[in-house]
Amino acid sequence: MIDFSRVTRPSLLYKLFYTYVSVVLRFIYFRRFRIIGRKNLPSDKKEGFLLICNHQLGLLDALSIIYSIPPRKPVFLARGDIFEKPILARLLLDLRILPAYRKRDVGTEGLDKNDEVFQQSVKLMDDGVVIALFPEGGHQSHHYLGPFKKGFARIAFGYEEACNFERDLKILPMGHHYSGYSGMQNDVLLTIGEPFTFSELYDTYREHPERARFLLTKTAREKVEKLMLNVEEPDNYLAVEQLCQMYVPLYEKRRGLKRGRLENNLAASQQLNEVLRSVDYGREEPDTGLEASGSARAADPERRRLVGELIAKAVCYCDNLKSLRLSDYVVERADTLGFIARTLLWVLMLPLFALSAVINFVPHKLSVAISGKIKDKMLVHSLKFGVGLFAFPIWYLILFAVIWIVCGKWWIALLALLAMPATMLAYHHLRMLTKRLVERIRKYRYKLGRNKLFAETQRLRRDIMSGLGSLMG
Repeated sequence: MIDFSRVTRPSLLYKLFYTYVSVVLRFIYFRRFRIIGRKNLPSDKKEGFLLICNHQLGLLDALSIIYSIPPRKPVFLARGDIFEKPILARLLLDLRILPAYRKRDVGTEGLDKNDEVFQQSVKLMDDGVVIALFPEGGHQSHHYLGPFKKGFARIAFGYEEACNFERDLKILPMGHHYSGYSGMQNDVLLTIGEPFTFSELYDTYREHPERARFLLTKTAREKVEKLMLNVEEPDNYLAVEQLCQMYVPLYEKRRGLKRGRLENNLAASQQLNEVLRSVDYGREEPDTGLEASGSARAADPERRRLVGELIAKAVCYCDNLKSLRLSDYVVERADTLGFIARTLLWVLMLPLFALSAVINFVPHKLSVAISGKIKDKMLVHSLKFGVGLFAFPIWYLILFAVIWIVCGKWWIALLALLAMPATMLAYHHLRMLTKRLVERIRKYRYKLGRNKLFAETQRLRRDIMSGLGSLMG
């Protein structure tokens, strides 16, 4: 039996985790933690509302939401199968997490468990609590928005029904956009959209509840989609994603924008993706004898042809990069002086690299080993982050004790302890520098050897950039 009252009970565990994780998440794990649209947060701090967001990176999605809307501390709905063990269930409730049961986990008969959870959610919002959930019902792979489940719509209409349709519950859409999905020191952008209500669906709900839930789900998905990048191209996803990344510098240059900002990355990627999607990603119109629909019917044949060629070239370009074991970042850059400077920097930093590797090797390998055993690959990064939250500080304390015992001076051990988190960042950046350096050496070896595949890859990149310029005007 789940004690739902624990979820809003003051918890020392939550307070301790809140401060600690805030520092780790914002200043160590992510390189930049950017939030736009704070003005859209409901101003009444005692008003409960429903927060919905896309789901791309497991636990990290939830944590980034928590630190984007202070001082509100939302209660999350998470997959119910992780509440099966009583001890874990109590821990999750103390961390302000409620279960939401999915058909694939509990079967059709187990979905009745959601009724009590939804009732508790309604009561919490009536008490001024923010309920946050991911309507996709699971995380998606990369920049993609999955279908929305109607569970959140049941909560929304249930709340209004309990209040005699007099409250006009606000639904706040949010969108995540990540610069990368693996490892640390990526950037994250959270966009907070304008809250919306759904009073126009009250009459429909009274007569046709399922129809009203469907319409609210459709509206909500459209709101969230505007705040993130949704690449609806399963066949050539990597090619489309590559085109989006290649278009960003062109977008910034034409508008005179400062390079490297994730909001520019999102805006450019959304703009290009919308053009690609308007012609169904360059696919030939199917010869079915039926009239084409929507944007495909109105598409410019020349634009469709250009998009088709661009995607075909991008597919070939991505395949070539994989064969050559190079990244687009390295192929793009042609500066020999930069290569020499990075090589000298790597040589100079080698002692620091060795020291940071020794200090951080054990907790790093422990988090990799434990997360590598999980079957759900989308949870790997969450588990790696969670293990690291405990493994690194425990290991640092062990080293602190060893240094104190060896040198006999506690203050030297304390200074070493305070410096250890910086060595973690140094270890990461030097690993990335080494990886890039190896790629650059490989690239120059291809150039000196007049590798035909490399020469073709460079030509392909020039053709793609020229095509993007023509396509986007």
